[in-house]
Parts: sequence; structure tokens; C-alpha cells
Amino acid sequence: SNRLRKGIRGPRLRNMEAKEIPNDDDPTRWPPPGVCEAFWHQIRAQWFFFIRYFFGDFWRNIKPSSKFHHKVAIIGDGVAAGFGDYVTCLATPGLARHISAIPSNEPAIRQSWTMLNCGVFGTTSEDWHPECKESPSALRMYGRGLGMLHSVVAARPEPLWKRVFTDPRYKDAEIVIVCVGLNDSKFSSKPKDTKYTQENVMAICKELAAQGKEVLVCTLPLRWRLHLEKKADLFEKDKERNELLKSAVYKLDSKMVHIGADIGAGSFSNYPLYCADALHFSSNGYRRFAHELRETLVHAMVRIEARTWKKLI
Repeated sequence: SNRLRKGIRGPRLRNMEAKEIPNDDDPTRWPPPGVCEAFWHQIRAQWFFFIRYFFGDFWRNIKPSSKFHHKVAIIGDGVAAGFGDYVTCLATPGLARHISAIPSNEPAIRQSWTMLNCGVFGTTSEDWHPECKESPSALRMYGRGLGMLHSVVAARPEPLWKRVFTDPRYKDAEIVIVCVGLNDSKFSSKPKDTKYTQENVMAICKELAAQGKEVLVCTLPLRWRLHLEKKADLFEKDKERNELLKSAVYKLDSKMVHIGADIGAGSFSNYPLYCADALHFSSNGYRRFAHELRETLVHAMVRIEARTWKKLI
């Protein structure tokens, strides 16, 4: 009867309300690292290398920018490259995949857009500096297992900046999303100097702005699992880097350079947003990343299209 159902349901609801709800933002709830995690990281790195570097953009017919067709390029490290995202063959991983549907779903966007993944795993802000003379070896992506060998393997002579911004597929991108600095505490020549990251990122932004490109700077994802551990200094250093990046963009006060998404914010401290290494995003994390970036990206797209319409009038 209804009376009996109410009698049973009442105590159950009271018990559920009294039970403490777990806080997903609590770093102590993160699963501890282990052998299985390291093994899974190696498997994921192999698959990512196969998808990203053997297929890449070779199969895509990337049209040059025109009056009614535009491009968005994403440069940076493994987060920009999409490491940790679930992806199949002939698919583009990471942020590029998750923002590709924005133009078709946004009424304010009237022209076509192509999203380009130009991220390179393991790179630093120093590697992306416009005046850098060489790019790092590909062994950084394998973490502690093989990444330690990167220092004895010869670096590739062609710098990342030249490789991307002289390539006809990428050089005419009108919007550039900058997501770099995550590896500065590990592979940079000045790992403890947080201002060095700020200087490198600002040099990147100024050069892109001088080329007439809209620049969206994203902060670094933080190592939330280390927040309460002995290595909390890495967490604090990256947090300081984020504050310096945001303040530098605001002080620059440029119409071409903006903060894209603050992916080091507390809303990104939930461990289901990250893959096995607890550093790069999972598919859920990249989806959240795209959601946080959407508003700023749409505004930049509208500005680009407005300039095009203005030239046609």
C-alpha cells in the first residue's frame, strides 16, 4: 500500500541524508600510484605514439585559410597533443576533437573552421620559444622508463616553432591555443624558475600576436595527487606558474592575447578527469577542458569572422 511504501521510504531517505557524501575534490581520495599504473602508462604511450605520429594529419585534406574558411591551431605539450584521451585510428585526440563540433553548434559562427592538433608530448615552454634552435628528442614521452635517455639522444635540428609555423597546413591558422609549461619543472633548463616559464610563454604570445593571430593562453593542469605528499613542491611551483601566466596576460592588455581556460582551477581537481598518470586528462577531462574554453574561443571566432565580413563590405 502507499502507506507502507511511505513508511519504508522515510527511514531510508533519512539514512541517506545523514550519510557523509564523499568529496571528489579531496586529493586524499586519489588512488595511489603503482606498478599497474606504470604499465598502463607505457601501453597508452605506445598507442598514442602510433596514432599521433604514424597517422597524424597525413590523411587529412587540410584546406588553406580563405574568406570563409578558418583554422584553430593548438600548440604545446602532451595536454595540447591529447595524451590520455580515448581515440581510435584516423582520429585526432584531445582538445582538437572535443572543440571540433563548436562551429556547427554555435549560432554565432557562420563560417567553417578546422581544428589542428600541433601539440608535441614532453615539450617545454623553452622548446616552443620562437628563438629556440632545436626540438627535443621523442623519448621524453615514455616517462621514467625511457624518458631519462632523452639527454643522451641527439635532439632534432628543426625547432618546433619552425616546424609548425612554416608548414603550409598550420602557418595560416588565425587562432592559436597555447597550452605549454607542464613539463618545465621536469625538462626545462631552469626547472625551479617559475618566471622563466612566464617569459617563454609571453614571448610565444607576442610573436603570434605580431603575426596577427588571436592567442588563447591556457594555464597548466596541477598535480593534485601530490598536493598533500612529500612532492607537494611540484604542485606549488605549477600553481605559482599559473598565477604568473594569468597576471602576465592581464598586464599585457592586448586585444590579441586572452586567457583561454584555467585548467589549474579547483574544478579540475576531480580524479576521474585524469588518466592513469594523474597528470594528463582523460576523455572526461578534455570534454571539461573544451567546455571551459568554449566561451572565449567562440568570441575569438566571431572577431575573426567579423574582420572577414568587414573586408567584403
